[in-house]
Amino acid sequence: MFVSFILFLQPKQANMYKPFLLLIVLILLSHEATAQRSITVLDMDTDLPVKGVSVRVDQQRSVETDHLGRATIPVLFDSIAFSHVRYERERLAMVELSDTMYLLPIEHMLPEVKVNAASPEMLAAFKAWAQMGAMAGAAEAPRGIASFDFASLLDRRGRRDKKHLERAKEILKEWDKAPSEEDKK
Repeated sequence: MFVSFILFLQPKQANMYKPFLLLIVLILLSHEATAQRSITVLDMDTDLPVKGVSVRVDQQRSVETDHLGRATIPVLFDSIAFSHVRYERERLAMVELSDTMYLLPIEHMLPEVKVNAASPEMLAAFKAWAQMGAMAGAAEAPRGIASFDFASLLDRRGRRDKKHLERAKEILKEWDKAPSEEDKK
């Protein structure tokens, strides 16, 4: 309608409206060229939005989804690819894409796990290892007058812990000596 109005104007008046008409045409063309649409990416199992999905349009431009699983992509394109570390990769043509894309999570399964009770050999090896560690600690302990440690006189917590340790050892020895329920039967 505006174009027809300009055509019916006098030549002088038409020249005055040409820059304005050119500006309107450029705005309309640029709006058409930058038209975009929004897409939402959801988890197929939970229907929750997926953050950080890389959405690549025509092997050129890549966009990541936000915390709501949304990404803005161009309206016109040939193909689109979705990729995320925890989900299967998807590649679709423009005609296959809807406003919501569901991604299938990758399942990571461990092979069969066997849990065994402690064997007597393992317990014996552990006791031998503990005794070797205790003997190594005793060998490293300083002896004689030259090894006097003034700080140990002030360490009340250390003395208390040492008494508790000795008491615990005595209790464990008593338990080892006491006959068990199975031995009485």
